Amino acid sequence: MDSFYSKELINKQLQKFEAELIEIASRMLKNAGDPFSAVIRFLHERPENVSLPGYVVKKVLIETFGEQEKIPALINILANNVKEIIRHSNIIELINESPAMERWGNHLIKQKERINFEVGKEKGKLVLKNIAGLLAVEHGIELPLEKILVNPPKLEVTLKLGPLRPHRTVDM
Repeated sequence: MDSFYSKELINKQLQKFEAELIEIASRMLKNAGDPFSAVIRFLHERPENVSLPGYVVKKVLIETFGEQEKIPALINILANNVKEIIRHSNIIELINESPAMERWGNHLIKQKERINFEVGKEKGKLVLKNIAGLLAVEHGIELPLEKILVNPPKLEVTLKLGPLRPHRTVDM
């Protein structure tokens, strides 16, 4: 009988912790200048090597933006299929439920089951670099995303095309 009560107590504590986490993250996103940077900062400031379940991220985004359609495109692409998120130093690792494809403006973005990117600064701005697991599809050609420079209200995306590094500027 003690086992039942301790499991119930643990479940209540976990639910309370989850609700507090969602409230703090949602408040952080609502008060941010640009939501994309705020999401990345939230993921980057989490404890190292601690898993964050994908359903919690989805709850935070719905709480913040109100509905799925109002979530900024790239955030939705990264979070829509996520099972778990883990930070390793400056590297964010997204583990997806399965490979997926999402529309981002005029492009299609293919996601592998694992996506990794390094969070850093470039020209005083937030940058995601050394991206693995995201491919942009242009005119039937798959091009790996190399880096995303956050320059509100735009994102400057660099693609890998052999020695060429074409740039695309898209709205957040």
